[in-house]
Parts: sequence; C-alpha cells; structure tokens
Amino acid sequence: MSWLENILAEGEHGAKLRNDLEYFCEHALKLRPKSGPLEPFKFNVAQKKLHALLDEQKAKTGRVRAVILKARQLGISTYTAARFYHRTIHSPGLRTIILGHERRASSNLFQIVKRFHDNLSDELRPSVGTSNAEELIFDRIDSGYIVAVASGEGTGRSATAQLLHASEVAFWDDLPVQMAALMQTVPDLPGTEIILETTANGFNDLHSLWRKAEASESEFMPVFLSWSLDPDYRTETAPDFVMSADENSSLASILLVWAGIGRRLLSARAAA
Repeated sequence: MSWLENILAEGEHGAKLRNDLEYFCEHALKLRPKSGPLEPFKFNVAQKKLHALLDEQKAKTGRVRAVILKARQLGISTYTAARFYHRTIHSPGLRTIILGHERRASSNLFQIVKRFHDNLSDELRPSVGTSNAEELIFDRIDSGYIVAVASGEGTGRSATAQLLHASEVAFWDDLPVQMAALMQTVPDLPGTEIILETTANGFNDLHSLWRKAEASESEFMPVFLSWSLDPDYRTETAPDFVMSADENSSLASILLVWAGIGRRLLSARAAA
C-alpha cells in the first residue's frame, strides 16, 4: 500500500469511527463478556435489530423516543450505553443522563460507560475534568454524564440533558410522575434521544405506557426484543432424540393452553 493509500485508509477509518456506531463499537470499544477477558464489542442479532429501528425512527422524526421491552441478557443496556457514549464524546456541550431503578443498577450502567472510556485508545479518549460516582465530565468539550436513581419526587427536574438512558422502568415507583419529570429534562429538539428499556413486570404503569405506544397515542416507538433472538437460549437435541407419546401429548396440551391465553389477550385488547 502506498503512502497515499495509507493516508486515505486512515481518513476513512477515522470517518467511520465518528459516523458509524457499529464500526466504532467493534474497532474502539471493549466490553466484558459473559465469561473471559475484555473483548471488542460486536453487535449481536438483538442489538443489530434495535440499532436499525432506532436509526430508522431518527431518520424519520429527527429524534429518538423508544420504549423497549426485552428479554434478559440480550445486551440492550450495553448497546444503549455505547450509542450514547459515541454521541457524548463526539458532541460538544451534550449531556447524558443514566437513570436506573435502584442505586446498584445505575452504578452498573455507569461502570459500562467507564469501562468503555478507560479502554478507549488515547487518540480517541477525551480528557476528563470530573469523575466520581455521579458524574463524568469531559472538560475540553463540555460534555458528559449525570447518574441518578429513579425516585418518587421525579428525578431530573433540575437537570437538562439531550440523551436519556432509563433502565428497568417497569420497576420504577410512580412511573407517570417520573415520566412527567423526564419529559421536562430532555427538550423536544432534533437530535435528542430518550430510550426506556426494561424487562417485564406484570400489568403496571409500564404496561399502560406500552399500550399507548402500540396504539400510536404517544411519541414513543414500542420495540419488543424476544428471548428467541439470543442463540444462548437454545440447545441442540441429541441426534437420536425422539419424543415419547407422553411428551408429545404434554407438548400439545401446553400449546393449547398458550393458544387459549393468546386468544383471551387479543380479545381483551380489542375490547379495551
């Protein structure tokens, strides 16, 4: 490769790091896998699906407003952390809020961000002016993070941010009050993003928020990410495995039960 080709290749690499989130994650970020040492962050199937949906919404509306109902262990919190870290270090004057349902959850999310930052190459890592349990501020670009815990008083009323990562919202106390405060925290401007992500927690305030999103009665896009997107939830049967008559009968009974539940849910939804 000639010197000119080297320069062009480096220029293309730099542009992709700045403009292509998936490329940035794979070539710049490190994450802790389910086992073993740190490794490059390569999108899995669920993360690819979510990334496409969020970028599609942003292209259409200029902003992101999404409520994500997810299975466990799909890497959705990690994806959201990476998406917002990429924006935060490349956008002067930008603030990101991380908000969990309890202090430990908020701290765990913040640790993902700090791990990204600590393992970023020197030429990409912005300088830090403030770093503690509740803030990470990049002084030279005046961007950074605020970390908090969802509380009944409506966390975030005194803050202003452009990006909000709200985790396990189905487990928040008094979600309507929290949402009213958060919608004041993030202005309704192009480029802003609010991502609410959670596992299920029964028929509660999150269920109501989800139903409104499904019915297009709010600005939030509903995104359902099933356990079936993760190959780790599957296992191969033995080559000589054959279901017995009793097992076939039990499986048929289970499927009938689930079909009945599905019909009742659809009927209830149609009547609502």
